[in-house]
Amino acid sequence: FVICILHLINSFLLIKILDQFSLKKELNEKFIIYSISILFHMILMTTIGFNHSDSIFILLFYNGLLFFILGFYLNDSKFLYFIGLLILGISVLFRHHGPFALFLLFVNFLLFEYFCKDNFKNFVKKYILFAFILILPTILSQIHLYSIDAIVNWQTTFKLHFFFHGDKWGDWRDLKYVLQSEEVKNFNIKKVEFDHGLFIILNHLKGAIRITYPFIFIFLICFYISKNKIVFYSFLLFTIYILIVLAGYHRGYYPGIFFCFLSVIICYRNILKNKIAIIFISIFLLGHFIYLIEKYSSDVINKYSVNKDIKYNVVPILDKHGIEYRNIFSDDYEFYTTKLNGNIHEICNWGGWFLNHPYLKNYYPRDVLMGNNKDYCDVKILITKDKNLAEEYIDKEKFNSITKTNIYYLLM
Repeated sequence: FVICILHLINSFLLIKILDQFSLKKELNEKFIIYSISILFHMILMTTIGFNHSDSIFILLFYNGLLFFILGFYLNDSKFLYFIGLLILGISVLFRHHGPFALFLLFVNFLLFEYFCKDNFKNFVKKYILFAFILILPTILSQIHLYSIDAIVNWQTTFKLHFFFHGDKWGDWRDLKYVLQSEEVKNFNIKKVEFDHGLFIILNHLKGAIRITYPFIFIFLICFYISKNKIVFYSFLLFTIYILIVLAGYHRGYYPGIFFCFLSVIICYRNILKNKIAIIFISIFLLGHFIYLIEKYSSDVINKYSVNKDIKYNVVPILDKHGIEYRNIFSDDYEFYTTKLNGNIHEICNWGGWFLNHPYLKNYYPRDVLMGNNKDYCDVKILITKDKNLAEEYIDKEKFNSITKTNIYYLLM
C-alpha cells in the first residue's frame, strides 16, 4: 500500500513539475521534454522491481527530490521544500549507500547554485539549514540505536571480505559458519594481495560500466553540446558515487540515475536545439528501459508461475497434513502464501544476513532443519526448488516421503 501510494505521488509530482517547466514552450519542445523525462521516470520505476526496501528507498528519495524542486525552484513554497528535505533525509535510513547518494546530490545542488545563480552567498545560508534538515532523521535514528545498544560494526568487516573473497564462501546455506569464522571476523583489508584486489575491483568496475554506460554517454553528450561546467561536475559526482557502491553496484547504482536526469534538465535548451543529441539520448534511454523491461517481465512471469504452483499444488498438500508456518523450512526465501494457519514470520529458512541478528544467536539452519533445535520452529516439511538438496536430505533419512509439484520438491 505504501509503495503504491509513493508511486502515485511521484507520478503526480513529475507531471506537475513538467507542466510548470514546459509552460510557454512550443508543442514539439513540450513533447521532447515530456518524452525524455517520462523515460527517466519509467527507468527509475522499473529498476527497483519487487524489492521492498529498494522500493521504499528509491521512491522516498525520488519523492523528496521532486517536492524540493517543486517547492524551491518553481513555487517558492517553504512548506513543499521542507517536506521534500525531510523525506530525503528519511529515505537514506533504508539503504547503507543512501547517505553517500544524498551527500553527493547535496554537493551537486550546491554546485548548481554556484555556477547558475548570481547571489551564491544567500543560497549558502539556506543550504546550511537544508543540510541540518537532511541530517536530522539520521541523527535521531543513531540516538535511538545507541539508546537500545543496537550499534554494531560487523557490516563493514564481512561485506569487505565478501567483496574480495566471496568465491571462498562456499554454499550460501552455510553462511552462519562463514560469518562466525575467524577469517571473516578478523579480516584486514591491508592483507589482501594487490593483484587479487585489483582484479576484483576491475571486474566489478567492468560490470558497473556494462549497466551504467547509457548514462555515461548521456553525460558526455550533454557536456559536449552545452560545455556547461555543472554537467561535468555532475558526471564526476556520478562516477565517485558508482565507485563508492562498487561492491553492490547491481542495485546500488539506482540513485546515480538522478545525477544524469538533473544534467539533462539543466541543459535542456541545448538539447532542444540539437536533433542528433535528442536521437542519441532517446536511444540510450530507450535501450536501457528495454533491458530493464526484459528483466522485469521475466521476473513477473517467474513469480506468477511460482505463486500459481504454491496456491494450487503446494497449499492443498500442506492443508491435508495440517502443516502450519512454524512446521515449514523453506529453501526459497520468497515462499509465501496467505492460505496457511499461523504467522508468516514463524517460517524457517537459511536466514541470510538476518543470521547476524541477536535473536538468531543460537540459530543454526541445518540443525533446525534436522529437528535438533525446536526453539525457532518445529520442522515437518522441507520445501525446495533444488533437486540435489531434496535428494541430500532424503538420504539423511530425516524425511520419509517426497512429492514433486511443477516447481517445488516437498519432503514430509
